[in-house]
Order: sequence, then C-alpha cells, then structure tokens
Amino acid sequence: MARYPRIPGEPDGANPDRARAAFYRSASGTRQLGHAAPLSVSLLMVIIFTQALVTIPAQFRIIPQISLGGFLTLFFVVLLIMHFLMRPYVVREIRWPIFMFVLFTAWIAYGFIFYRLTVQGIQNTVVIISSILAFIIAAQVAKSIRAPTRSIVRAILIAIWIPAVIYVLAIPVLGFGHLEIFAPRSLAGFLLIGIAIHCGYWRHGSRTDLWLALFLYAVVVLSLSRAAMGMGLGVFILSQLRLNSFAGWFRMIAILTVAVGVAAFMLLNFEPLKQRFFTGDLSAAVGGVKINTMGRILAWTTVINSAIEAPFVGKGPASSSEALSVLHAGIEQPHNDYLRIWHDYGIIGIMLWFGAFGTMMAACRRQYTRFRKWGARETSIGASTLLAQVTLLALMLTDNVLIYFYNMVPIFILSGLVLGSIPHAPLLRRPAS
Repeated sequence: MARYPRIPGEPDGANPDRARAAFYRSASGTRQLGHAAPLSVSLLMVIIFTQALVTIPAQFRIIPQISLGGFLTLFFVVLLIMHFLMRPYVVREIRWPIFMFVLFTAWIAYGFIFYRLTVQGIQNTVVIISSILAFIIAAQVAKSIRAPTRSIVRAILIAIWIPAVIYVLAIPVLGFGHLEIFAPRSLAGFLLIGIAIHCGYWRHGSRTDLWLALFLYAVVVLSLSRAAMGMGLGVFILSQLRLNSFAGWFRMIAILTVAVGVAAFMLLNFEPLKQRFFTGDLSAAVGGVKINTMGRILAWTTVINSAIEAPFVGKGPASSSEALSVLHAGIEQPHNDYLRIWHDYGIIGIMLWFGAFGTMMAACRRQYTRFRKWGARETSIGASTLLAQVTLLALMLTDNVLIYFYNMVPIFILSGLVLGSIPHAPLLRRPAS
C-alpha cells in the first residue's frame, strides 16, 4: 500500500493512508486550477452584490414580459456560461451533485419540448441553471491556491446587511412591513441566509455573530413576515443542536424555551404582528384559533387540483402560474415550491430535485465532518452552509424561492465554497473562513 507524508496538523492516531490519499487527490485538483482566477472572483462578487437589490429590479420593466430582474438573471447566466466554457473544470467533490442537477435540468428541458414555451418558464429555468454554474465556479475558486473564500463569504454578508439596514432606516417613514422599497416577505427570506451564516459562526464560538444574527432576526420581525419569523427561530435552535451529551440537550431545551417565549411575547404584545396573524383571510385554524393565510390555502388547493391531472410528468415549466390565473385573485405564484415542482415537473421532477439537492447537502455534511475532525478554519462556513440549505428547504414550503435569484445563488455559492475547500489548507494557501 502506498504511504503518504504526514499532513501538517494531523492528529496522532488518525487513519493515515485513507485520509491522506483523499487529501492529496483533492490537492492535485488545486495544482491543476492554480491561483484563483481574478475573473472568477470578480464575477462572483458582482453577482453577490447585485443580490443586495433583492426585489427592486423586479419593479422595473425592460419590456412588458421581462422585468429588470429577469434581464439581470439572463445577463448573468450568459456570463456564467461563457466563464464555464473558458474554464470547463468541475471540482472532484462536486461532480456527483452536478450530475444530479444536470439530470434535473434535463427533465425541465424535456418539459419545454412537449409543452408551451413561456417567458416565465424560461426565467425560472435560468435561475436554476445560474445557481448550478455559480456552484461550479465557487468550487473552482475555493479549490484554487490562496483562495479568497473568506472574502466571498464576507461579501455575501455585506450584500445581506445592505437591504436590512435600508429597511430599518425606512421604518420611521413608511411603517412596519412596508412595501415601497422591498417586498417584505422576499427580504425576510433573503435575511434568513444571513442569520444562517451568523449562526454557523456562533455555533463554533463567535458570540459577536449571535448579536448580528439577532439584529437580522429583529429586521425579519419588523418586516411582519410570519413564516420567516418561525424559520428564523428554527435556525437559532438548529445551530446549537448537540444531542450527544446532557449539556447539549440542556442547551437545546433552554434555547427552545427562550425561542417559544419570545415568539409568544411578540405575538401577544406587538400589535402590527397580531393584526398580521388574526385579520384578513382567516381560512385556516391552529388549535382552534383562526389565522390569516393570505390566500395560500386557495392557491395550494388550485395547484393540487391541477397537478392531479398529470401527477407523474407534470404540465410543463411555469404551468402552475397559469393554473392560478383562473382565480383572478392577483395570486401569480403557488407560494409552495414543492407544489410548483410537482405541478410543473411531476413526481419525477420532485424525485430528481430531492436527489440533486440532497446529494449536495450530503456532500457538504461530509465535508463539514472533515473540517471538524481536522480543526480546519472552514468549519464555521461548513455549519453556516448546512443551516442555509435547511433554511432554503423550509422556505420552499411557503414561498417561491426556487425562482428567486437572490435566494438560490448565495446558497449555491456557499455550497461550492465548502465543497471546494480543503482541510489543512496551510499546505497550499492562506487559511479561509
């Protein structure tokens, strides 16, 4: 059996040959990529900082069918494709997730062949393709020598904090839950990514990041986005989940108790939030208490009834929006991406999506385990990425994040950074994150 030199920082008694063989196979990819390409980093940075606009570009029309947001999405996918053609290398650690995402995208393309081609269907697909390409490029950058992983994560946080601060500053003038600058529900979903990142760092010892996460959560509360409020509390709880010891159980129960107490206090004492919950479309009840669903029950029922007509193969990209148009109630999206995938791409599409995203999550989990084992600096970003991925899956229950560029791309960039990074980076480059 081949023997490998000891990795700096490797714990005594560690499984030598298998771990070192895997490490040096990864290192060979780093040598092939060389130094991080300035064009790759610049492209990622431009895309990231554009996300700070959140829903503002969607408020302006380039042509009647395409908003400025849609135009930017198409523009970025062209740049990402051109970049990939210039550097068509897929990092070893992401090849299996990429294969699964290609299968999912191929199934979407199948829908375009047999169903009517629509502008919205193209835009929805472009968001998914852009996310996959950003995933590939981020992994390339993270695998490069002297990779600026830390700077890219910081850029994502800055892009999240910019709209958060603007929203808070506008509250004295425009009021709680105002719609004039950003769509509050979309903004809250975007801020949850920042909460996940900060909570990942908090899990690994940074108390400063706890306070930063709490500030972002306060902005979510002020946006009056109810689903995001609940998911945000879930992120805080998950970030401290350690069930392998009594102290871990005690910590989780304590945080859960505080979270429930905070939620109950806000619901009973914050009047704008009470009105948001208990006035309007009271078509659902929890524990006998009617709550406002903002038309979601009607939308979900309509999409389900339509999806049943073609349950296995779906009705084609963006067909769920067409099904909702018959309501004439101003509801254009299903507000549940699992129903969207089922309606548009069928059960086959659902299976392919979970297979692709689940494969990426499993790969990130394995990498995070490696980071923790070796005490790598990338451990915090590994935790942040897993929390962000779980947040995306949760948001898909009540929102339309699958078609939002500013939700999908940052999480896929984070995933690429995690899978492209190598533990024991001091061998090859400056420590990252």
